[in-house]
Amino acid sequence: MPGSNSIKPLLPWIAAVIGGVLIFLGYAGFDQYYLEWVCLVPLLWALREQRPGRAFLIGWLAGIVAHVGGFSWIVGMFRQFAGVDWPLGTLGLLLVAATNGLVVATWAWATRLITRATGWSLLWVAPAIWTAAEKFCPEVFPNYLGASQYRLAPLTQIADLTGILGVSFLLVYINAVIYELAAGWLENRRLPRRTLLIFAAVLALVVGYGELRIGTLDKQVAAAEKMTVGLVQTNRGAAGNYADPETRLREHQELSKTLTAQHALDLIVWPEAICNLSLSSRALTLPPQVLGESKTPMLLGACLQMGQPGASRVSNSALLTDASGRIVGSYDKTVLVPFGEYIPFGDAFPILYSWSPYSSRFWRGESAEPLPLGRHLLSVSICYEDIFPDHIRKLMAGGRERRIPEAMFNLTNDSWYGNSTEPMEHLALASFRSIENRRSLVRVTNTGVSAFVDPVGRIVSHTGIWTKEVLVGRVPLLTGRTLYASWGDWFGWLCTLLSLAGVAWSLRLGRPGGRGRAQDKKTGKA
Repeated sequence: MPGSNSIKPLLPWIAAVIGGVLIFLGYAGFDQYYLEWVCLVPLLWALREQRPGRAFLIGWLAGIVAHVGGFSWIVGMFRQFAGVDWPLGTLGLLLVAATNGLVVATWAWATRLITRATGWSLLWVAPAIWTAAEKFCPEVFPNYLGASQYRLAPLTQIADLTGILGVSFLLVYINAVIYELAAGWLENRRLPRRTLLIFAAVLALVVGYGELRIGTLDKQVAAAEKMTVGLVQTNRGAAGNYADPETRLREHQELSKTLTAQHALDLIVWPEAICNLSLSSRALTLPPQVLGESKTPMLLGACLQMGQPGASRVSNSALLTDASGRIVGSYDKTVLVPFGEYIPFGDAFPILYSWSPYSSRFWRGESAEPLPLGRHLLSVSICYEDIFPDHIRKLMAGGRERRIPEAMFNLTNDSWYGNSTEPMEHLALASFRSIENRRSLVRVTNTGVSAFVDPVGRIVSHTGIWTKEVLVGRVPLLTGRTLYASWGDWFGWLCTLLSLAGVAWSLRLGRPGGRGRAQDKKTGKA
């Protein structure tokens, strides 16, 4: 029929859009996690007869749709950070989506190239390529397919071996198996028993390992020494922080006083950038007008100015004080938010800052040392640093003297993103640092979500979004290191080496005199 023939060329692009929608609906914030088990099936169908170049474009469309839907909060972020109107904010979203969408585009291109030229099994090519792409493709806001499964603890425990990349590999493998089974059924091919047996074995190993590790860690946590920590969330957003700093500070002091009146606390934690401080030294005692009268050790975020006027540097910092208010440790944020905390190339071209008056100009931190609270060591990160596995792993290495921290803390301000899915996306991504390093993670934010995450990656307790409240938790202090903490992204590197070898071999086969399109000659499909 003429109508069906005219729509046929559009079907792969429609499938790409469907795949992109499934990706973001299955992600954290929307939390339909089961959709991530099938989100790539439409894409695999769309790629089956395409040239690699066309496959790249189809995958890129899916990636753009996925990130536009899942990262729509970026429009508000650009308006808050850079003070731009919504048309420019929307353009910023599209640029971020196009950049992050390269993960899907690269995966589609390389998967099609390799399976088309070599005849290698899609079941293993697709997961390896995706893992390599997540590891190395540039992303403005890194995110991982595996983070969608943050509520399914038995599936995510392999992250202490492989990092979060291993969970992404598993999800793509599940998608590839479902696609192969569906394609075989539609083409009346015999059920591939070997594929089913291997699939069942992989799932059994992953879930079995997960259950074993959960049981072991629950026993370790029960026996571990613990500290009682109180979190203060005043529900005062970024604009309120700058407009009325005195009220902001007073509210934190009042809630801290309420906490200490009701609980015997070992530490009170305030969010990112609660106060502006100008210090001549980091070995000072903070005055009562900053900390109030809690008489409890505190970890607080501050915009810290060091040095003399005219030659000072401002950093986004975390300060740890003892019960008397004496600073016993500090950490300066290392991974800065582009256009929010600095402007790329702004040091070389200072005029860029005049074009974006809402952008800050922070000095990048250099220390990776843990902070001492009595005889215990804490790892501290700020803002979105906790979504970077390599950075947290570096902090958890213990600095120059290899003093391994016993718990992780993160101070964040997520109010820039409005009432959106971003706070849960951020928390879901951060929760995998607990699994990778087998430490509790304590996150405190201005407007939510503040949370306690256990070493299994489970969110034990949390606040709401845009609520004023306090939260108290018992944090286990653990020792030891995981395979991931010691070896890093070895799994990502392995998948990358295999992927590069596959691409190189496929390109060699595609040259004149090469063996050519082995899979196409056999079946005509990828």
